[in-house]
Amino acid sequence: MDLYRYFHPHHNPRLLLVPLRLQELGELEQAAAELKKAVRRAAIRSENAAKQAATEDALEIEQTLPDEQSQSLNQQISVDNLGSKAADPHIQQERFSEVLAALEFVVDSLADFSNLHPGDETATIHALLRERGEAPGWENWARLLEQRLELLGQHEISEIGAQQAPPDKTSDPQES
Repeated sequence: MDLYRYFHPHHNPRLLLVPLRLQELGELEQAAAELKKAVRRAAIRSENAAKQAATEDALEIEQTLPDEQSQSLNQQISVDNLGSKAADPHIQQERFSEVLAALEFVVDSLADFSNLHPGDETATIHALLRERGEAPGWENWARLLEQRLELLGQHEISEIGAQQAPPDKTSDPQES
């Protein structure tokens, strides 16, 4: 899905006139949660690469030293404190925790917005479906939304039918 196209007014002038829909808020929240997961995985990869490089550095140092110096060096140096060749020196591990905290704020804020939104009407969802239905990359999304609309329609029909149906006389307590 190309979310950028549907949230940037330059690519979608409709955004200047139409209020934010609950469906769109949900998409933003999902994208933010996915970004948070990706950053968490990047932090783990970066940490693992630093540890791997530190282990390789320790082995390299150990191989160049005589045995007694190598043993004392192993006692003095921890794997986490060694420099690393594989880890990018511009990426500091502690910064990942700051970025993850910021992303957690974004995810929570979007969830709050979604909870405060009054909800989308069926006509709003149909308009969104028409807007994105033929766009490349949105085929699966459109199919899922059509299924959701069918279920909403069935639910609305059953509610209307229940409201309009005459009361069941077999369960009327006054007839006994």
